[in-house]
Amino acid sequence: MSIKTYFEFIKAVIFISLLITIGFFGLQGYKWVNAKLEYQEEQYKIKLEEARKYKVYDSEQAANLARANVQIGSLKGEINRLKTEADSKNQALQEALLDIKRKNERIFNLGQTVASLENNIRKLRTESSHTYKVGTGDPNEQYFIDIMYPVKNKDGTIKKEIPYAWAIFYPNRPKGKKWKYGIYKLDYNIRTIQTEQEDGQINTYTEVWFENNQRKSSQDYKVPIKIVKSEFKQTLVKDTKFYWWAPHINLNIDTGFGSNMNSVVGGGLSVSTSGYGRTKNDLIYRFIDFGLGTNGDDVWCKFSPIAYNIGEFIPLVSNTFIDPFVGYVFNENKTIFGLSLSVPF
Repeated sequence: MSIKTYFEFIKAVIFISLLITIGFFGLQGYKWVNAKLEYQEEQYKIKLEEARKYKVYDSEQAANLARANVQIGSLKGEINRLKTEADSKNQALQEALLDIKRKNERIFNLGQTVASLENNIRKLRTESSHTYKVGTGDPNEQYFIDIMYPVKNKDGTIKKEIPYAWAIFYPNRPKGKKWKYGIYKLDYNIRTIQTEQEDGQINTYTEVWFENNQRKSSQDYKVPIKIVKSEFKQTLVKDTKFYWWAPHINLNIDTGFGSNMNSVVGGGLSVSTSGYGRTKNDLIYRFIDFGLGTNGDDVWCKFSPIAYNIGEFIPLVSNTFIDPFVGYVFNENKTIFGLSLSVPF
């Protein structure tokens, strides 16, 4: 073996070793970056899921504002239960569901908030605010009291008491006729706030209170009602569907080759009409795309049947599509075939 051949062999070995080293460390680097991204994504999911759990916002110990616990999954079973209830005993609910069906609407959230009132209606003899014929033995002897709902401060002291019901006790009447009671006409209010998380899921916040506007002492005063449970069920935002009409204007970078293998590279605009994805603005595929492009010298029109969102698998890229196209260069009268990168806006 000559010295020249020997040195060429050594150079080849070094070159191959260098390639293997670069490939190995490149692969390790890729695994490290990918592991970091997967860890960040997992932490991100945990953070979002934590923000979907039931939480009460305790204002002055009223606990009348709560974030609903979100259960993500299929609503089919819950909706079937709703229909069963409507068919059996709830005509108003049945009519509402029929109206939803007639309007071709889709139920995607189903929630329930349970609130409670504290009450005590038998503190009459010592606390009655109105009496009649006391101690006479008359059948009309009575003790009247407003049943009050206490609004408390943080330290547990009563801030204000609002009448929400009343009771009358007749001590001299037969058993079964000793009590009269009733509830004032109360205006119950439920305020619902829905927010969209970064991943598209919906969070629901519910606030409950009542007002007794029949009594001057409580008019226009909001009485917080304690929430003991709040729950919403919803479909997964990642559910996908086909949209026949989902128009988008797209900014493109085109690379094409003609029959003579001459290339054209340039940019332009296109319009797509349909798509498949989570929403019209969050598509995985775009369909039927027409566009114009230029590089300053050449001008071409193009058609693409389908475009795919490569941002689905590349964490650092969002809503960037790649699509094959066929085009026609006007000034050279030639057909070109190529690939395009595009971003909708």
